[in-house]
Amino acid sequence: MPEQKEVEEMKEFMGVLMDVKVSMAELNGKVDKILSLEEKVNNTYDIAKGAERRSKDNDDDIKDLKRQKADKDDVERIIKDKDNWQRNLPAWIAVVISVVVFMSKFITF
Repeated sequence: MPEQKEVEEMKEFMGVLMDVKVSMAELNGKVDKILSLEEKVNNTYDIAKGAERRSKDNDDDIKDLKRQKADKDDVERIIKDKDNWQRNLPAWIAVVISVVVFMSKFITF
């Protein structure tokens, strides 16, 4: 009888060990998932820090641009550049005429 009791206790002990083994395997899988998530979280953190830095830089640039006022010279230069087409118009007409003459040599009517 004592041997039968020892066998029963050994079976029970082995069952508990198998339960522990299964639990450890499940925990190991969960730890692996957590470790893989840690890498993703670290990458996301780096991206967020970079975006925050760029956002602050952009805010500083916007503030600088708002503080700057256009000088009278800048306004005159912009107006002059817009009126520059009138000065360049004869040159563009000459280019168009020369292209037409050049193309007319190859196209016979």
